[in-house]
Amino acid sequence: MVALIRYQLAAVVHGQRYVAPLLFFGIVLTVFTVNDGGLLTNTYVVSASTLLISMCWLTVTIVNHEDPVRRSIQSVTAGGAGRVLAAEMLLALLSGVVLLGFGLAFPILLGQHRWGGADLAAGALAQLNCAVTGIAIGVVCSRLVVPRPGWSLLLALVVVIAVPLIPGLPPVNPVLTMMSGTRPAAEMLPTLTVHLAVSILVAAGCVALTRHVASRHD
Repeated sequence: MVALIRYQLAAVVHGQRYVAPLLFFGIVLTVFTVNDGGLLTNTYVVSASTLLISMCWLTVTIVNHEDPVRRSIQSVTAGGAGRVLAAEMLLALLSGVVLLGFGLAFPILLGQHRWGGADLAAGALAQLNCAVTGIAIGVVCSRLVVPRPGWSLLLALVVVIAVPLIPGLPPVNPVLTMMSGTRPAAEMLPTLTVHLAVSILVAAGCVALTRHVASRHD
């Protein structure tokens, strides 16, 4: 599996389509967090919501980087289409963890905040929640489920915008709403953990659905 992830990483890097979602993440983070003050948890709302969009975009890029013919050849070589999809999802998750690290550190280094361990933990949970949800949206909006690029892009835009904006819709909107308030970070941690568990379950269901639909297309 490690070799397969390395192959996927090399292929995505060679294609350079990853640049756009990474630039989006960096630009938005810079614009909205440099010289920012106030509660650090409020600033992490920007990091988390930006990571949601970036990970959706990056996941679609990772899954769609090879055409169907080359993907079929890779599936045979790797021992099955399921292994290829698993490697892509692990690569997306690893990418999300790297971006999460930047999202945690950037506001602290370039902003003006008082912070502690609870603030970092809350920010990490919120961003991981959004990263996992973004991966879930991205995989069901990929070519494996929606073969037409135009419809795939439209579906991804609608879902990734609706998920954080619909009031009370778990797991993203309640997290961003709570992080936007003034509650101490330590009090948020249990609720954030529950919502992260929900996002993991949603992502697992989306990956399973994608695998099922892709197998029927094959």
